Amino acid sequence: MKNQDETNSYINDSQIKELLNEIFEEIESRSIGTSHNGIDTSFYDFDAITQGLAPSYVYIIGGRPCMGKTAFTLNIAKNISQIQKLPICFFSLEMSKKMLSYRLLSMETGIESGRLKTGRLTMEEWPILGEAINFISKNDIFFVDRQSIQVSEIRDFCNKVKTKTKKNIGLIVIDNLQLMEDKGLNSNIAREDELSKILCDLKNLALSQKVPILITSQLKRELEERTNKRPMLSDLRESDQIENYADLIAFIYRDEYYNPETEERGITEIIVTKQKDGPVGTVKLLFEPQYTRFRNLAI
Repeated sequence: MKNQDETNSYINDSQIKELLNEIFEEIESRSIGTSHNGIDTSFYDFDAITQGLAPSYVYIIGGRPCMGKTAFTLNIAKNISQIQKLPICFFSLEMSKKMLSYRLLSMETGIESGRLKTGRLTMEEWPILGEAINFISKNDIFFVDRQSIQVSEIRDFCNKVKTKTKKNIGLIVIDNLQLMEDKGLNSNIAREDELSKILCDLKNLALSQKVPILITSQLKRELEERTNKRPMLSDLRESDQIENYADLIAFIYRDEYYNPETEERGITEIIVTKQKDGPVGTVKLLFEPQYTRFRNLAI
């Protein structure tokens, strides 16, 4: 049972006057640039539309295969780790830790991942590789590669990272949502209900950890049959469940994948179709597939 002092403290923290005072201080600090609404991803146009990745928010990044979902989330994880100096927990249900590490090195060095894997480097590239390994090694990026994972396991791992680094988690990435499962549920339960429970638990995890969670999601194959293949909300697998819990939903689209002669070669569209506290719209990034690297189009 709570004592009287604890109860009074809880009431004071919940009173609208106290909350409004806290909000005013936030608005004031942001107006003079001493704090931000969310964590910057260093992709300027994306940060402009989202105001950064906000703590306790769930972000869904959808796309068809080969659009760059994993690459985009890995780029964001790398940027936040290196620039914001915050720990990253990256849960990959599709790709091994070693393959993700190759991608990080390719992004950092500008050496094609294929050449890194075969060791076909020039004499000038070996020192670049050594410097990149030394630089990336100083970042708190933690990879977990599993064929399936439960939310309770994600929570336990993040708590261990917080204890190890003595820092709050900067970002949790889950790649990919459709491969998650909840083994505690009855085996006869519908997949839609299982996914709804998983998303609810992930939202509660984001709230309790006060950390943004970035999740990749598959899209329906029927999208390929349309003339205009830019994704929309209804293209999400289990779209109703995802829409209920996501604070932001964005899609990745590369026109050159479908139209090789397009004028948008090398350009990736990040199409924000749902955002609870902000606008929707499309931002464009330069994509260098040989390095699985995204860049701002202009500074």
